[in-house]
Amino acid sequence: MNEPLLRFNKKQKYLVFDTETEGLNLVTSRPWQIAWLVAEGDRIIKKNDLFIQWPDLNVSEGAARITGFSRKEYEKKCQSPKEVWEKFAEDFGDPETLIVGQNVLGFDIYMLNIWRKLISLPSTYEYLPRMIDTRALAVAIAKQIPVEKKDFLCWQYRLLNYRERGLRTSQAALLKQYNIPHDPKRLHDALYDIEMNFKIFCKQLFELEI
Repeated sequence: MNEPLLRFNKKQKYLVFDTETEGLNLVTSRPWQIAWLVAEGDRIIKKNDLFIQWPDLNVSEGAARITGFSRKEYEKKCQSPKEVWEKFAEDFGDPETLIVGQNVLGFDIYMLNIWRKLISLPSTYEYLPRMIDTRALAVAIAKQIPVEKKDFLCWQYRLLNYRERGLRTSQAALLKQYNIPHDPKRLHDALYDIEMNFKIFCKQLFELEI
């Protein structure tokens, strides 16, 4: 992380993303929805919300209820996995763009890797140094842990593995903490989640020296 602090850098570009998946298996579960927004400073300049076509997609009843999955809507809007990936990669692959998300280091990066393998792309995590996980930041803020800029990625992973009874770092908890107006019924829809997540991130930037 280089100066100036991100809170003051109005030209810094961010990509905030989220996936909805058929399960929680980090090796086999496939993402069926991906949403991402591109922002410059605190201003959103682009939004995307796409469904990924898998002919044998198996979303459980419980997962469908939580995420609002509709088979009819999915089949109407889904696009080929390669086509969606290419659209996502146009923004995701920009080396100057920082990648932001809630628990993306603990979950979503594995979903991206599964997706890549299924469209015959090699496994890669070369983008990890550009990632900022808002859940990790939430732990640092709650426990008043200073940022380790020299090894920012490892610092985030240590925070993601931190466990303490009563420590609340879910997106719903953070929205409440920052008094951000939101509709709880819409949480777990990928596009709505990233919009709320970006609002959280903007608040966090004023609590940490990054």
